[in-house]
Amino acid sequence: MRRRRVDLAERIDLLSRAVDLSEGRIPDDVVVQARAVVERADQRCRIGGDHTVIALAGATGSGKSSTFNALASAELTDPGVRRPTTSKATAAVWGTESAEALLDWLNVPRRHHMGSGDTLDGLVLLDLPDHDSVCIEHRLEVDRLVEMVDMIVWVVDPQKYADAALHTRYLTPLASHSEIMTVVLNQVDHLDKEQRKNCLRDLRRLLDSEGLGKAKMMAISATTGEGVDDMRVALARAVRAKKAQVARLHADLDNVSQRLAEATGDAAGQVSQDSVDQLIAALCTAGGVEPVVEATREAYRRRGHRATGWPVTAWVSRLRPDPLHRLHLDLGSTRKKGRARSTEPTDVQRSALTARVGVAGAKIDTAVRSLASEASEGLPRSWADVVRAASLSHRTDLPDDIDRAVASTDLGVHHGTGWWRLVTVVQWILMIIVVAGLAWLAVDALSAYFQFRLPPVRWHHFPVPTLMVVGGVIAGVVVSLLCQAGVQTGARAAARYARSELRANLADVAWQSVVDPVNAELDHHDEVVTIVAKAS
Repeated sequence: MRRRRVDLAERIDLLSRAVDLSEGRIPDDVVVQARAVVERADQRCRIGGDHTVIALAGATGSGKSSTFNALASAELTDPGVRRPTTSKATAAVWGTESAEALLDWLNVPRRHHMGSGDTLDGLVLLDLPDHDSVCIEHRLEVDRLVEMVDMIVWVVDPQKYADAALHTRYLTPLASHSEIMTVVLNQVDHLDKEQRKNCLRDLRRLLDSEGLGKAKMMAISATTGEGVDDMRVALARAVRAKKAQVARLHADLDNVSQRLAEATGDAAGQVSQDSVDQLIAALCTAGGVEPVVEATREAYRRRGHRATGWPVTAWVSRLRPDPLHRLHLDLGSTRKKGRARSTEPTDVQRSALTARVGVAGAKIDTAVRSLASEASEGLPRSWADVVRAASLSHRTDLPDDIDRAVASTDLGVHHGTGWWRLVTVVQWILMIIVVAGLAWLAVDALSAYFQFRLPPVRWHHFPVPTLMVVGGVIAGVVVSLLCQAGVQTGARAAARYARSELRANLADVAWQSVVDPVNAELDHHDEVVTIVAKAS
């Protein structure tokens, strides 16, 4: 099914948005030119009115001004060497409706009001300066107005209709506007029938070869009046149709759409999961995940031994530093288990792993470049550069973000330790029994020394104080040995949990610092592509 063409006002709005969104991401000259065209189209639409602006353009000696006078049936401009040297165009206006606002916008001060009741009512006809004038001001004025008028009539003569300057500077670049262009071969009174036929055929061939197949052609003689009435009829038909203005603006906007599409490209790359995984792996190396996991395992094991082991040996183990404390981790700032993470600089201690970022920096840079290259594949260079810049936008903050993510991770060393308290109570009860037994033995020894014997207390022929000491020690050691299996299992679980949480937190850093900015640029690009496609 044929797609509905977007109306002019909507196209202007869409392309204006596309230009704004593309600024800084495509070449500046494309943005400047596109914005100028879109703003000019918007201004032309806002002026309104039913006038059609048709410009007569041509080279020196082509008879352009004579044609202007012939169409106006009045000597409004001086042709040839008598023509004023002003660099401004001359306007002839037909009809009762005022064209002052339109001519003010066009900046055409020399105006002639031709009255109404003519077939040309609604026409604003401009006689432009010579496009090949030796005065640069004349050529600049032609260039300015050629971009603003609704239709262009190129007046050429048999001697210079193939002039390279005309075709290279104007006709070929305006091939997309051929629908609102007419090429008039003037001075045909100087040609015989065969010469006229050959000139027109050669001119048609030239126009077709330059992509101006839709451009109309006419043959006139402004001097004798031959073909002038036909030209008036053609101009009157264009004015009555009221399509020239819309066709011109659509052609301008087509050019803008094409240039934006070329500068933006069609398809953007994507960030694959493999690239993200490589980046996360590099961040894990930089963040010292494995050393932290190993320290977590050892810390859990030591803390479990202190909590569940024989109190005497547990007290000795306290003299050795905690593995996590050596890394400045788990210093009392613990986090609740959950997926809500943040790498904001709160009250988290700085870890002792920052130096590892520098060591693994090359791996991070490689992973970031690989991710950015993959994401920017297929994009024009300027937009690809923006994507690569987005991937590096947080590069200076990355070491701090990595360190903060590691330092703020709940490593799981406090998980599953509730049973330790029960074992600690049991061990201290056993320790109290041992101490009580030793005290009892000490009392028996003192009483024997002072020859004051206490009656012995036995249980199944075993002295109770000795049984308390030996039994308490054996029971404490056995409980400690039995608990070691649970502590080792918990240490392995804590290590697995720590690895998972560290990787998850560093994955957040990867997304927030690299992947999200890159994806934001890709989404930005896709939005522009969608808008330009809709406006095309």
